[in-house]
Amino acid sequence: MIKNFFPICFLFLSIQSFSQNIDQVRSIANFSSESELVSYIEKTKTKGLSLIEVEKLALTQGAKPNEIQLLRKLWNSNQLSKSSTVNESTLNSSFGNEQEKKEEKEEIKRFGSDFFNNKNISEAPQLFIATPLDYRLGPGDELTINLFGSSENTYSVQITRDGTVKFDRAAPIYLSGLSINSAKKRLIKSLSKLYTGLLSSDELNKVELDLSLFKARSVVVNITGQVVAPGTYTISGFSSVLNALYAAGGPNNVGSYRNIKLIRYGKIYKTIDLYDYFVGGSYPNIYLRDQDVILVESYSNLVNIDYGFKINGLFEIKEEEKINDLIKFSGGFLSDSYKDKVFVNRINSYSRSTIEYKSENYDKSKLMDGDLISAKSLRNFVENSVSIEGPVYLPGLYDISSAKTVNQLIESSKGLTPDAVSKAFLYRKNKGVQDEIVSLDLNKKEDLALLLIDQDKIVIISSAILNSKVEIRVEGEVNDPKKYDYYKGMTARDAILISSGFNSVANKSGVSVIRNVTSRNNEKLTEIINLDFDEDYNSKNNIKLMPDDIVSVKKIPFLQNSKSFQVEGQVAVPGFYSVKTNNYSIVDAFNDHIELLETSSLNGIYVLRDSIKIPIQFGKESNSKLESNSKLELKSGDIINVPQIDNTVTVVGAVQKESISVFEKRKTFKQAISNSGGFLDNADLKRSYVVYQNGLIKQTRSFWFIKNYPRILPGSQIVVPLKSINTNKTSVGEIVGYTTSLVSIIALIKAF
Repeated sequence: MIKNFFPICFLFLSIQSFSQNIDQVRSIANFSSESELVSYIEKTKTKGLSLIEVEKLALTQGAKPNEIQLLRKLWNSNQLSKSSTVNESTLNSSFGNEQEKKEEKEEIKRFGSDFFNNKNISEAPQLFIATPLDYRLGPGDELTINLFGSSENTYSVQITRDGTVKFDRAAPIYLSGLSINSAKKRLIKSLSKLYTGLLSSDELNKVELDLSLFKARSVVVNITGQVVAPGTYTISGFSSVLNALYAAGGPNNVGSYRNIKLIRYGKIYKTIDLYDYFVGGSYPNIYLRDQDVILVESYSNLVNIDYGFKINGLFEIKEEEKINDLIKFSGGFLSDSYKDKVFVNRINSYSRSTIEYKSENYDKSKLMDGDLISAKSLRNFVENSVSIEGPVYLPGLYDISSAKTVNQLIESSKGLTPDAVSKAFLYRKNKGVQDEIVSLDLNKKEDLALLLIDQDKIVIISSAILNSKVEIRVEGEVNDPKKYDYYKGMTARDAILISSGFNSVANKSGVSVIRNVTSRNNEKLTEIINLDFDEDYNSKNNIKLMPDDIVSVKKIPFLQNSKSFQVEGQVAVPGFYSVKTNNYSIVDAFNDHIELLETSSLNGIYVLRDSIKIPIQFGKESNSKLESNSKLELKSGDIINVPQIDNTVTVVGAVQKESISVFEKRKTFKQAISNSGGFLDNADLKRSYVVYQNGLIKQTRSFWFIKNYPRILPGSQIVVPLKSINTNKTSVGEIVGYTTSLVSIIALIKAF
């Protein structure tokens, strides 16, 4: 008896836990805000529930299609907290996770699945359209009937549960199951007893009738079989089979896209093939009726197009379909594919074999479940061609029939460019391997008359590669300092001009050319030549440069960049001001430029430097004198901020209720806390502090058991942190709970 006790207890607790989870999930349907949905999604994920299970539960609670769509969107959204509880199995080991991720990335998509994964598509049909001719009226449809002519009237009626509409002084008219045109004819016949002009041929007495569908009824359909979220759905009467399937998430991994049955009154009414829509654009425009059943069966034959076609992936094939049908579904071969054969890798009992099908048999060859289809890609190989590279006007491939000799190939490329030399090389292949090089002299007739063979390549030599590249360097205060190619006759003036000229701080009389003289074989390594330029870049001693020379342009002596600071807030004249001297301080700035207003907060002034607040303290309530310890030296880019007077005190953190109260001169730290209901039990009094309006922070100080709280000023914020929690310590409540559970278990064991 005792042996069976523990499994029974475990089963009972599991059922109870699961029922609690279900109750929590069911409440999702009652929340419309994203934050509440995100919170519940995190909880359901930690409980191990899947998206399909959550959707089912939400639907049973009356969730609307747009709410289900929001649930799907948030399920994998980045808004979910990264701090959510992690499964224990994830913490235990990460071995093999990388391989699993790789396999997930390489998952082969089924043809048509993108339609049901597209977030831009809505499962709701277009309601503001003309009523389709094949739409059948039914209970719940709202109609608008307009009479005009010799008599005018408008009726708004709804088809009742028994399929009729009722007019004053007329018998009920049965319209259920009729199209709009048929219903219009029946209404004319029935209402002619009230409006004789409906059947009159006299233009003066004739009455016309116009019938339109004001609002379509809602229908309840059942979607079952191999779909992502099977269940019962309430949708608009304008909904088609495709709308309903989209609402249910579409066929699942084993669901058929080609054998979807619409069951009406217990019989198969229509079989839908979604490939007709995906490939041919034929929309399955079959409108649903109340209590219709959509059955998605499992696929029969699934083949995989591996490569060589415009659309690769898994395709569902019917028994009678052939390779040419599959080619049509995939959009055809790629441009560089070999189209005369298709290669099929087929399962034979316990192994696979490869079968080749020729193009003339594409319309005869059947495919089997599990086939892997591919087409070969052509190599970048051009037969009967020769090529030419280098300094010619039209380099590239040429037909060997029009370029049989070296000379003919050069003529086909429109001749040599001016930088070509008479030297060239012929590269020749032997059995596909380039293993022969022939040196050519283009001044010799016998070399020009050399016969070419297939795949020969001629490379013409350029004079540029025969000359070693030499450079000079321009450094310092020019607009584009860098290395430049050296040319004979280049001067220092030329070097400055090609580097986009002097910049605004260049010392034009401080230009020097640094020249390498190590080739003289003496102690001197470099020679420095000083130059003086005027406004027009002219110099009396302008010199010609040598390879590897460095042209250096120095800065104007003692020149420094202008420095400025900004003043903003409650001052007479906010704006930008210059830093006059090297030791220009905040005191100087106030004395020279800053005049405070009546609304200026003297306790809140600070300097913002690199996004850091530097508090400024006044000795007196005057803008002319500051305390000596506040003589902060200003830097370029500093912002002096003078905020408006704030006569409030804010209390946040571990208090009964965070609050904002009006500042009073006699108000103390503890009085402000009392106004917030006092400290919480887990408040850390020792680490409480005050943040003043100017950014200054003062912490509570303790001496023995006496706490010295900071002074409160206008605009202050009191912060009371929580005590750090010792997670290893067992609370008294937990100990009592453990003891009670243990006593209960012992009592149950004794009872057995």
